[in-house]
Amino acid sequence: MRPFIPGRAAGRPIFVAHRGASDRALENSPAAFEVAVSDGADMIEFDVRLSADGLPVVFHDDRTGRTAKENLAVARTPAARLRAVRLKNGEKLPFLADVLEIVGGIVPINIESKAPGGIAAAAMALSKAGYGGELLLSSGLRGECLAARDLLPGISCGLVTRRPSASDIAFCLRHGLSSIHPYGRLLTVLRLRKVAASGIPLLPYTVDDPAEAFALIAAGAVGVFSNRAKLIKEIYLSQFSNG
Repeated sequence: MRPFIPGRAAGRPIFVAHRGASDRALENSPAAFEVAVSDGADMIEFDVRLSADGLPVVFHDDRTGRTAKENLAVARTPAARLRAVRLKNGEKLPFLADVLEIVGGIVPINIESKAPGGIAAAAMALSKAGYGGELLLSSGLRGECLAARDLLPGISCGLVTRRPSASDIAFCLRHGLSSIHPYGRLLTVLRLRKVAASGIPLLPYTVDDPAEAFALIAAGAVGVFSNRAKLIKEIYLSQFSNG
């Protein structure tokens, strides 16, 4: 199995800033990433899709309308047109190269591919940028996880899933994936135990309630993705840290 999440502090859970500091800035926006870097986030997670001409765009949905001022299909829109799109906070829609420049290797990042070819495009962008920061790859598409293993074998990759099945666990073990990222609200005690028994680190998403986060961690999760990562981390450190 590949090494697990880079930047994880020994002896405590990891609290991943989901789509940046999305409790204080628009998700997946330059501002959200800048705030998360300033926070010293354990890790920043963000989503990558491809433009019509194959460039990696940092956006969660397949259309831009929910968080941008225009409603375009990302996969059917050329990069030059997407660069003209403004998010609802007035900023430009970021491409992966932009986010790599913002983060600058200061904190670890998690690039989640939302579309076939996303990992290959991310690999090219990372190489072009000469990016040396710590990172974790992930995807809910098994083909993308396999691409990560082939193209970037030295970088950890996690499988995103709603509910970790026996098939998911077997896939992770077979292909040396570093972690499994399930939907926190669908986790049961039985499923937690099954994943724990496999030895695969479990990192649920998206957990914004501190009590829920701490319960999952007590049950075996190594941390959580959260829109409130800074707050939950602060509460954890105040309540559970021995230091």
